[in-house]
Amino acid sequence: MAFFNQSTFQPKRQFRFLINFSQIADIDFMCTKAAKPTYNLGDGVSHKVLNHTFKFPGTVTWTDIEVGFIDAIEPNVGSKFYNMLVNAGYVAPERSENLLQGITKASSVGSLGTVKILQLDGGTIATPADPGAAQGAAGPVNIIEEWTLTNAYLKQVSFGNNLAYAEQGIVNIGATIVYDWAQYNGTPQIYAGSAAIT
Repeated sequence: MAFFNQSTFQPKRQFRFLINFSQIADIDFMCTKAAKPTYNLGDGVSHKVLNHTFKFPGTVTWTDIEVGFIDAIEPNVGSKFYNMLVNAGYVAPERSENLLQGITKASSVGSLGTVKILQLDGGTIATPADPGAAQGAAGPVNIIEEWTLTNAYLKQVSFGNNLAYAEQGIVNIGATIVYDWAQYNGTPQIYAGSAAIT
């Protein structure tokens, strides 16, 4: 089909993404997979009149997101995720007074910070028409889609697959992120690097 210019047509690619946590530094490039937000309108209700049925949507629910990371000695991703649990208020029940400590939604959300899933393009390559740029030089990478997860916190973390002497693979960490709703921004913007803090 020739209804679009094949030299400028660029589909969004699955492998061009980053996930960013404002309270965790240095793990943007350790991510191996991340689901994009999904909403569900529920079963809803229906109203029958004579031989007709009229359907009405239910309440909106945003489904949990599964993400995956490779672990390393530095950055120690497993340590960062464990520290988030501690920062959320978890205290090991080593003493009776520790039983009084608990995890709240506010502390869980605060320990994770703002979560953003960034869909990227492939950047640009400078051409002779670009003023002040060497031909063939790499240009900026753009964020072409940004999802912000509101009130996100970790529901589950798996600190690695089964260890075995017969295996030589990389240890992977899996996490499930819960959030109240997602906000979408489709306005292209230049990727300026990670906004994460330590």
